[in-house]
Amino acid sequence: MSTSTLEDEIREFVLTAVIDEMNVLLSRDGITDDSPMTVGGLEVDSLSLIELTLRLESRFGVEIPDTDIEPLASLTLGGLVAEVVRRGAKA
Repeated sequence: MSTSTLEDEIREFVLTAVIDEMNVLLSRDGITDDSPMTVGGLEVDSLSLIELTLRLESRFGVEIPDTDIEPLASLTLGGLVAEVVRRGAKA
């Protein structure tokens, strides 16, 4: 699987988790890779970020230590996708 396809899969996983499963964000309208993970973007709070991190670890086989979760809140959607890929995500 190419990196861009893996990135697309991770992006879709994040959006589906946040919108459909965790009910954090109401709509994908206006959400881009430049959208912040928190206020003004995906609106993910700290507890939801922990849940999302656990889901990413389970689905893509990456390790994200507890100490690395808070800094993820400062990323954009694209930044989070890149970080999961950097940590060795597997399709």
